[in-house]
Amino acid sequence: MAIVTVYQWTIYDIKNDEMIKSRRWATKEAIEWVHGTAIENTGVEIDEGSLSRELQGMTARNFDPYATGGFQQQVRP
Repeated sequence: MAIVTVYQWTIYDIKNDEMIKSRRWATKEAIEWVHGTAIENTGVEIDEGSLSRELQGMTARNFDPYATGGFQQQVRP
């Protein structure tokens, strides 16, 4: 699989009238698509298979790119 760079990012929360950090990591393209702002110094390279199938270019909620071992996050065919 290909390697992609994902970033932590912020987006405006209209309900609370403030910027919040997303619980997902995402590619810059995906962040721009939802009008978010990438946090520049947070870029991490991950395997493209770690991206969510629900939202193109984004990981699942609470994804930890630094996790090693532990609970399996996905099954590959």
